[in-house]
Amino acid sequence: MMQTDVIGKDCAANATTTVYDGRARFKGIWYSSSGASTIAVKDGATTLFTFTVAGQASDDIWIPGEGVLCETSLVITTGAGLTAVVFYG
Repeated sequence: MMQTDVIGKDCAANATTTVYDGRARFKGIWYSSSGASTIAVKDGATTLFTFTVAGQASDDIWIPGEGVLCETSLVITTGAGLTAVVFYG
């Protein structure tokens, strides 16, 4: 079983944030949105997946197991009105 420390990083609204510049595992995210928006999880410039938030909401999403591997860097792009804290290890 692989264990790593889990670290959190703030991601501003309507921005692209390099959460970690290097190999990392995306473990989860907490977000707060003032309206409809999106969150894209990327490995460098490659989008792995996008979450769509339908309206005003706060919630968290946890990835089971070892998380999602980002080989080059973990990058998050948030839409307008959406802030997030990303957890990685």
